[in-house]
Amino acid sequence: MKANLSSHLSVLVLVVFVVSLSAVAMHAQKLMDPATTFKTLFSFNGTDGSLPYYMTLIQGTDGEFYGTTSTGGAHNNDGTVFKITSSGKLTTLYNFCAQASCADGANPWAGLIQASDGNFYGTTNGGGAYGKGTVFLSR
Repeated sequence: MKANLSSHLSVLVLVVFVVSLSAVAMHAQKLMDPATTFKTLFSFNGTDGSLPYYMTLIQGTDGEFYGTTSTGGAHNNDGTVFKITSSGKLTTLYNFCAQASCADGANPWAGLIQASDGNFYGTTNGGGAYGKGTVFLSR
């Protein structure tokens, strides 16, 4: 009886494993299908930002996505902070180098974080009082 129970448990474990493996394989196959998983939401044209390749998007507590571009924008090609919806509507929230001598910073090379106060924080690679970058907050 004990050997029979052990045998049944082994078969049950094997069945659960195979079913789990099949589910993972089906999910992986779906992820690999570009027709169902990839859609370009927005293409930057330079005036709205350019070169977001150093950054990652984050999802804010409001459900929208936020990021930065390292160049492009309205002032001297110095980058932007933007919001984009899941349907692809982009809103530029800030254009860097809007202040004299780029005191507000220029060329962010990192993404944003959203703090518990609801504000977004980030850094720039240039600009600021000494031309060496800034830490900024965006509301």
